[in-house]
Amino acid sequence: MVLSGDVQVLEGLRRSLRVFQNAWATHFVDSTTEALGVLALHPVEALICDSKVNGLELEAFLALVREQWPTVVRAVLCGTDVKPEQALRLARTAHQVLKKPLIPGQMFDLVERASMVLGLVRSDRVKLVLTKLGSLPALPVTYEKLAELTSNPDVSLDEVATVVERDPAVTANVLKIINSAYFGLPRRVSSVRETVKYLGIQPLKNIVLTVEVFEGMASGPTAKDLQMSALARACAMRELLGRTSMGEAAFAAGILADIGQLLIATRLPIDMAAIRRDMATQSQEDAERARLGSSHAELGGALLSLWNLPSALVEAVTLHHSPPAAAASVNVATALALVCAMEEELHAEGARKVELSATIARLAEVFPTVNLQAVRRQLAPREHAVA
Repeated sequence: MVLSGDVQVLEGLRRSLRVFQNAWATHFVDSTTEALGVLALHPVEALICDSKVNGLELEAFLALVREQWPTVVRAVLCGTDVKPEQALRLARTAHQVLKKPLIPGQMFDLVERASMVLGLVRSDRVKLVLTKLGSLPALPVTYEKLAELTSNPDVSLDEVATVVERDPAVTANVLKIINSAYFGLPRRVSSVRETVKYLGIQPLKNIVLTVEVFEGMASGPTAKDLQMSALARACAMRELLGRTSMGEAAFAAGILADIGQLLIATRLPIDMAAIRRDMATQSQEDAERARLGSSHAELGGALLSLWNLPSALVEAVTLHHSPPAAAASVNVATALALVCAMEEELHAEGARKVELSATIARLAEVFPTVNLQAVRRQLAPREHAVA
């Protein structure tokens, strides 16, 4: 369904999407009232909204759709008149916020991939595994508070530091990670306030996420190993996409890529032991599906979806072992698929190594200006990375 309060925009979208008329049945509406009527009467997979709508305010409308029709993919098209802070607010209720003009192929890819991800993370087999896990971990408390606080563009660095400092355990572990080999700072940082002034708000949020996911959900050598891998992967993601808004989201995706594996290891240790035995003769994903009915990637994506984290993270985590077969685009999911293939290639042998090398070469074409050797160096094992 396509929604716009601007007749010219609506007609332009109608023309743009005509090429997909054999694949999609499309409704075009000019008000939120009409859109709600269509949603009530017809099975809708995706909703494409122009930022100019009639009826309910767009944010309120998208929130209502999310509540009543949670499986509908929600995308918003914004022009230059939409301010960054408004786009940020829309991103909380939409799966994607895209800039005009609309590229039809981009929209087709968005809808098809988002529908597939939603289908995977909400499938019956994933729900069955989730029920076996018992009580699911909640979104980490300090990270959630930071996310709420930093939704205000005028938030100060001191306010951010204060939230972290209220939890002494989180503070101690944040300082341990920031002073580790992964960040390679020229001098030691001794406080959260110094950290946020040195790195900025978003990197601090990512470190807090690392701490709370791995220190809060589990302990022991398995969690330690997964944390080390997560930090290396996250730094490789940042190397790949740079210190941009997408790069910081990519860092979080690197941290969270194997959260499903962490869940299996800590909540289903007998199953994890069996999966590791079976990995002698088959891939990890095949062993997981044979034992549990779903992969750790799908399980991780489902948890992030329940946490209501951004759709770019859910998609990237769900598909990080399923790189696109066709030419990909520069996004968090493609970057994570590339980094994970490079990570696996370090330990692969024989035919699997050849297969991974071909995948890496194909995905690397999307990032022609990136130094892949620098990305690989981030994935290399580092002794005493987090003392």
